[in-house]
Amino acid sequence: MLLAVFAMLVVGTATLAFTASRHTGFLASRNAVNSIRVRELADSGLDVAKALLRSDETGWRLMHANGKLLNNYALDGGTVTVSLIDIAKREAGASAAASVPDSATTEVEISVTATLDTATWTSLSHMSIPQVVKGQYAIFANKLLWLYGTNNEIGRWDNAPKSAENRRVNIGTQADFAFANFSGVWIDSDVQLESEVYPVDPSDARTLKSTWVYYPYNGGTNLWSSSFPINGPGRDKVAAVRMSPDESIRMVQAPQPTPTVPAPPGITGGNTISSGTRTMTPFRVGTPSGSTNTNLTTDNCTLLLTPGTYEVYGSWRANNATIRIQGPVKIVVSPKWSIFNWFPSGIEWTNTTVELTTDADLEINNGYRLTMNGCWMGSYYQCVTEPDPIKAVGDPHMKLWRGAAFQETACDTSAPTEPRYLEPWRVRIYPIRSALSALFIWNLTNTSVIGSIFLPNNTVRFNGRSEMYGRIAADSVFIDGTSRFRYDHALDDITGLTEGRAPNRGGDPDEMFPIRQLTWGADKGTGP
Repeated sequence: MLLAVFAMLVVGTATLAFTASRHTGFLASRNAVNSIRVRELADSGLDVAKALLRSDETGWRLMHANGKLLNNYALDGGTVTVSLIDIAKREAGASAAASVPDSATTEVEISVTATLDTATWTSLSHMSIPQVVKGQYAIFANKLLWLYGTNNEIGRWDNAPKSAENRRVNIGTQADFAFANFSGVWIDSDVQLESEVYPVDPSDARTLKSTWVYYPYNGGTNLWSSSFPINGPGRDKVAAVRMSPDESIRMVQAPQPTPTVPAPPGITGGNTISSGTRTMTPFRVGTPSGSTNTNLTTDNCTLLLTPGTYEVYGSWRANNATIRIQGPVKIVVSPKWSIFNWFPSGIEWTNTTVELTTDADLEINNGYRLTMNGCWMGSYYQCVTEPDPIKAVGDPHMKLWRGAAFQETACDTSAPTEPRYLEPWRVRIYPIRSALSALFIWNLTNTSVIGSIFLPNNTVRFNGRSEMYGRIAADSVFIDGTSRFRYDHALDDITGLTEGRAPNRGGDPDEMFPIRQLTWGADKGTGP
């Protein structure tokens, strides 16, 4: 009996121990699974937060409750809470309660706390979100916008990644009335616009129009005139939208270039290059403080510009030239006005091609007039699967623009109507502020340009069969001839009118809105 009872005790104890260990193992296993799941939930919550912040339609800057964008939001079997802090306010010394986002917030700290069963996980990140009110204008004319050519086309760039979304095209003006053709927007009857747009709201007739023209809050109420700021026989083709008071804007000044210190050397062999291919390092032609102009002439040649700043204090005249941009390059062409030089001109390019290689970036600063005739500006392209090395090099659109007959390649079986895609913010064209420079018109004739043009005090005119892929913002804009404009909606997410990407806070530079993760752990602030 004693042996039997002892045996039963041993077996019973072992069974209880085994059962307890299995239960403990089960709980540990469940906790491990929950820990993995709650981490994944926190990642999903951050993805939701980024999507909300990246959208220009959520109104996240004001649509929060004391900084909470989401509060115990049900997601993937758990909940997430997303809180926002305006980094600039906090760094300026504001309290936590006063550091919540407002309409001007661009630098934001995102706290995501995920809860699943009894497990919690918090991530903390910084993100740059630019204001995009101005960035949404494909064309902005401070005083006057004329669309008056023969079958001008205003629409989306088909080769741009976001073109398939069929977003509308927005045009803006700061003109508050139309007077004697010196202010306002004129749309001719021949102007061609997009035929499809999304989304469409049956209750809002404006959404049926692919193009909206925004005008100031006080438009049409000027004491001097009651004329509508948008006129012309094609006015009914667009939706006229009055801005709210805080949306009425004035253009800021363009960035002013400063001479490079120490001064880069001049060009070996003189300021005229008339043949061959030359690899160039940063140079200076003329002097910033001189009283005369020193001109640079590049004809029938190919220039390979390596990274750096290239300065010309006079005019840069190019004819039948190729300028290939190989990295981050800035071009400064600054002529001088004097009683001996009444009509100074900076860039004078004819039948000239500007090509950007992979990862290249170009900023052009031009003084007084700019003249481009028969020019093409876009990406340097090679069809790697084309066996013929001559046919393989060059964008087929560029070759057609140069007047060559189309040749089928392994990459292009039919003649393209648009150039290969290049991010427009990689080409930025600015004026140089100087005496009387606002009186000079920038003329682009039979010229194709991918990029962003920003002329707060100048007039730009597109003549002939010119094409623009990107964005235009100028004091006045004239689109004449059979010129056409194509907007890339990726520019909706770019700060300002032409200023390029948002500030990088340490995240992936290829992301439109870089994000840097600070902490990631079971408790806020633990772990890198």
